[in-house]
Formats: sequence, C-alpha cells, structure tokens
Amino acid sequence: MHKTLKILSAILGLALAVPAPDSNAPPKDTDPIVVTSLGQIQGTVIQSRLGKPIYSFRGIRYAKAPVNELRFQPPVPVDKYEGVYNATADAPLCPQPTSDPTSEDCLFLNVYSTKLPKENDKTVKRPVIVYIHAGGFYSVGSASYWEGPQYFMDQDIVLVTFNYRLGTLGFLATGEKEAPGNNGLKDQVQVLKWINKNIEGFGGDPNSVTLMGYSAGGVSVVLHMVSPLSA
Repeated sequence: MHKTLKILSAILGLALAVPAPDSNAPPKDTDPIVVTSLGQIQGTVIQSRLGKPIYSFRGIRYAKAPVNELRFQPPVPVDKYEGVYNATADAPLCPQPTSDPTSEDCLFLNVYSTKLPKENDKTVKRPVIVYIHAGGFYSVGSASYWEGPQYFMDQDIVLVTFNYRLGTLGFLATGEKEAPGNNGLKDQVQVLKWINKNIEGFGGDPNSVTLMGYSAGGVSVVLHMVSPLSA
C-alpha cells in the first residue's frame, strides 16, 4: 500500500502541478487592507448586482499546500503571512475534471464584506455566512465566476467561500496513517478555525457564523452539525 501511494502521489504531482497565485505580487495602493492575526491582507473593491460596494479578498491561503509529504494528510494551519498578503485574484481550483486552472496547492478562501472596521475597532461585527460549494465532492470550487458575492452582498453580512480537496485527494481512505481519509471535510473544519481567529478583521462576528450550501455543500453542513471537530 505504501508503494502504491508513493506512485499515485508522484503521478498526481506531475499531472496537477499548476502554480498557485503569487501572494507577494505588489497590490495597488488604493486597495483596502485589513489586519488579522496572521498579518495584513489587501483586497479590492467590487459591486453587488444593485451597485453596492463590496470589499473583496480572494485567494487567501488558510492551510499549507497539501503536496509531497502533506498529500493525503489532514490540513496544516498556515504560517503568518509575510508582508502585505495580496488577495486580489482567484486561486486555482482543486484538481478535478475541468478546463479551468487547477492545482494541488488549492487551499484558499475568499472573504467579502460591505463594511470594514477601522484599525483596532471591534465594534463592526456582522453575521458571517460560510457557503460550502456543491459538486458531488469531486468538482466545482470557490472561484468568483462560480460563486461570486454579487447576489449575497446586498445584505449587511460577511461572506466566506473556499476550496476544499476533492475526489481521491480529498477522500481517499486506506485506514492507515498514510491516508486517514475525509481530508476534504477536515479542510472545511480548518476554514472554520481560520474564520474564528481572523474574521473580525473583515467586520465579521466569529460568534455568529452560519453554514449554507446545497448538494455536496448541504451534506457537508449536516456533517458539521454532528461532528465534534466542528464545535
């Protein structure tokens, strides 16, 4: 089994190696910056379908790249960001059958808010909606053209969307430590932990978090309701 996993890992590493977004690329001076426990994050401003301004932060890393020795393993929390993290572009989707850009290095999330707190101001606390994407646990993702905020953000909320590992990379289970299984769901738990520690920087209330989704997203919500890992 160990040899089989190594061969599969090598094949996946070659076939799915697409560069992740460059978080150190210089952002524009006019873009909004928030302060989190992991460092500063810079985003952009977009509009809702009714023309309401939305602060958009896309492609924020929430866990280390699940490659090499971390492939088939539970997510590892990300280290503090260096400098100002550039969150102005969509991250690649997790590997799946699609013509869109994919990469094993895909554990990124997006945050959208209609109001940001001033530095050291904790009075702006809005309900947080965490949208878990559909796709049968083998497709889709959090890219803005799939699941953008335009139809959510006419209300005063903070919206979080994210990628999680899919298919074999997310759910292969051998019963051994090399592939314990359900890592796609464990990625989702890691997102919830990230939100708890950092969402105040975006004007969100960590004590008012609602999960939503349909299809595989709806199944995920139910599983989080009964899992002690999600408490």
